[in-house]
Amino acid sequence: MSARDTGASTRSSRPRRMGRPPMADREAIIAAALGIGFARLTMPAVAERLGISHSTLYRYFPSRDALAAAAADRAVDAIEWPEPDDDWRAFLTATAWAHWRLFAAHPGLAQEVTALRLTGPGLVGRENRTGVALLGYGFSAEDSVLIMDMLAELVTQAFLAVLPQGSDGGEPGGDPGSSGGSGPGGESGPDDGSDGGAGAAIEAARRRRRELIGPWMHTFDPRLRGVLADAVAGSPAAWFERKLGLFLDGVAGRRR
Repeated sequence: MSARDTGASTRSSRPRRMGRPPMADREAIIAAALGIGFARLTMPAVAERLGISHSTLYRYFPSRDALAAAAADRAVDAIEWPEPDDDWRAFLTATAWAHWRLFAAHPGLAQEVTALRLTGPGLVGRENRTGVALLGYGFSAEDSVLIMDMLAELVTQAFLAVLPQGSDGGEPGGDPGSSGGSGPGGESGPDDGSDGGAGAAIEAARRRRRELIGPWMHTFDPRLRGVLADAVAGSPAAWFERKLGLFLDGVAGRRR
């Protein structure tokens, strides 16, 4: 048998790769990014998850941040957001808890937003709709922008101390609407911040706050000490609910 025949025989005897070829389109890439999570999102991680090359990714997204922005928009669209009705306070309360569910479902997203690493039509459109609703409730344009900005910051701040998952290999996130409990007035919202993909991270952050503030608790005025201890050791969602109520009390005085 000639060398040519031997080579041909060897090639023909090799098993063909079975299964579907790697799938890569914009939708699949965004879904992979959300599956990885914002805290661990890198272009190599997405390429590995999909079984494609880096160059294929860059045909759809010029950078990691562009992909993160598209993933954030998809996350925003998946959340059930309230429609304005006759009660401005109920609308803002429901909007705040919708933001909470968004960040609880996607650990690391709050850090992305705060660092100004991303923006997109989903995030911008949501803020605009909130602002337009506030105009309809009788707030001035200036106050409408201030309120929607401060409300978003209030929720975001609650998640900045949350350590994004990633070091333990766990999958962050879950169904954005899966967090249980309710906010004021029966609005949907987490009852203790322990549901969803951010639950373990929130609990870790709560422990860390106790470790940091506990040794200094005796330095606070006795009249403040008990309240502060409850805030540090208690439910992050419950404390957020109290802050939200105080914020909305102040907003009430700005309505024309």
